Amino acid sequence: MNQNLIYRGPEPSHATRTISRRSRASLRGAMVVKLPGFSSPRILQFESALEYAFLCLTLVRDDIQHIWDQPPAVHYAGCDGRTAKHIFDFLVTKTDGERIAVAVKPMQRVIARNFLSELERVAAATPKQFADRVILITDRHLDRAAAAAAARQLARTRPALTEVAA
Repeated sequence: MNQNLIYRGPEPSHATRTISRRSRASLRGAMVVKLPGFSSPRILQFESALEYAFLCLTLVRDDIQHIWDQPPAVHYAGCDGRTAKHIFDFLVTKTDGERIAVAVKPMQRVIARNFLSELERVAAATPKQFADRVILITDRHLDRAAAAAAARQLARTRPALTEVAA
């Protein structure tokens, strides 16, 4: 018996800001993901090879319920005392309910821009209903070989975008 299949495109990204345009020294992209916390496959966006590696390593874990790319901004007091805002790269929800706000930056940029000091102020201002904790992921935290293996695994297990018509 021949089954008729219909195509159901993925949900768009739920990012609260548009990712910046590609530059000569960067990588921009998106991937279709199906997680237990998603009602259907969804597009997740990334702005760098480092973010892509983090996503791949995170998506192959069994304890991940939901990932929100570019979640709403957190407002905090900047070093000059004025109100500033920070948009985390991802908000990861684990299956146990823990919410983790993730900033992904190259270590060189963290040092050059004193980003750790800024992130400490952001973490102090992050509401508990938004995230239980804040983490910084740098190129020193990620294993490129493991990320490449995770990317291959994700390519083999892509979510289906077709279903049998009723």
